[in-house]
Amino acid sequence: MPPRASTIVDPRFAAELRRLREARGLSLRQLAAAVNHGKSLVHQLEAGQTKPTVDVAVRLDDALQANGALAALVIDAPDGGDRLAYVRVRPRRVDRAAADALSDLLGGYRRLEDAVGSGPIMGPVRTHLSTVTDLLREAPQDLLPRIVDVAGQWAQFVGWLSIARGEVRAATVWNARALQWATEAGNTDLIATVLSFQGHHAELRHDLPTMIELSRESRRDETVNTALRAYCAGQEARGLAMAGAATTDVLARLSEASDLSAQAAEEPLSPWGYWYTPSFFAVQQGSVWRYLGAADSRANDRALELLTAGVAGVSEEAGAAEWHGRNLVHLAVAQAQAGDTAAARETLSTADSIALAAASRELAREVAEAVHHLRLSAMP
Repeated sequence: MPPRASTIVDPRFAAELRRLREARGLSLRQLAAAVNHGKSLVHQLEAGQTKPTVDVAVRLDDALQANGALAALVIDAPDGGDRLAYVRVRPRRVDRAAADALSDLLGGYRRLEDAVGSGPIMGPVRTHLSTVTDLLREAPQDLLPRIVDVAGQWAQFVGWLSIARGEVRAATVWNARALQWATEAGNTDLIATVLSFQGHHAELRHDLPTMIELSRESRRDETVNTALRAYCAGQEARGLAMAGAATTDVLARLSEASDLSAQAAEEPLSPWGYWYTPSFFAVQQGSVWRYLGAADSRANDRALELLTAGVAGVSEEAGAAEWHGRNLVHLAVAQAQAGDTAAARETLSTADSIALAAASRELAREVAEAVHHLRLSAMP
């Protein structure tokens, strides 16, 4: 029997659950088996006779491939209630303090992802995003710009998590929504962030022209935060290197990224960009040299130097993050290109362990592609 639910449940949950189950052609018994619960629980949920826990809602969502539609309708109700839960059920009472609380909560989830990966937080983050979108419909006019800005930040984070999980449709939808809200709020840093992450998503789809163009567009506004522009220039440089552009063009963008990252090191990091550290930029620039290093041993030596230093500089808390796993893949490729296949196998094994712990299909795919590309017969 599932634990007693202490949750706030959208009234639409029961009907939506039944609609999704029938659309998938599943019986009550089949769906119950898929989520490891009894048939009676699913029946009671569809009849509105019991409330789901957040965990049950997430399991149902996954089993029905609902892309967060069900999970977004259920949130935890904290003991005694708090401002966010209160606002969730009484949206007309939203105030600036509630908006600030949602913004602070997002900052906490960003750092939590570094420690545990996207999998464990995806369900709760979606439910909070649902809270924010509800507030958009009810916020007073004088507070609406602030809520729109907060909504854009949450949508961007869900887009990012969806990319990490390999959920292409959800990533596309939420990044587009984030761009819409960021534009409406006039948040140029958030606009640039969304464009750059759309470029990253294009990279994972091997759509290099789109990756390059979005990276270029995201750094076009010189009022955007310096660290963010450094990231965008570095991403463009990697796209050019992957596409086989002239080395002079790649190095021009790489030089720009290096100059901007050096400038950013002299400025305080913003709360949303705490990860733009010297180690971060060492890895990013090293990933560019890694592609150049496929045909140039001196370039590969530079890749190894930067990637090794950058990976070593990652905090212990972030050692299980999916983005760290992707950095390890870049390092493994550089190691293999230098002829050190034993080190490459060990590095990819670590990346694969991160993918397994985080349940990241996207990272697991990248590791498998690297193993195949490098012709590594076995992993330690």
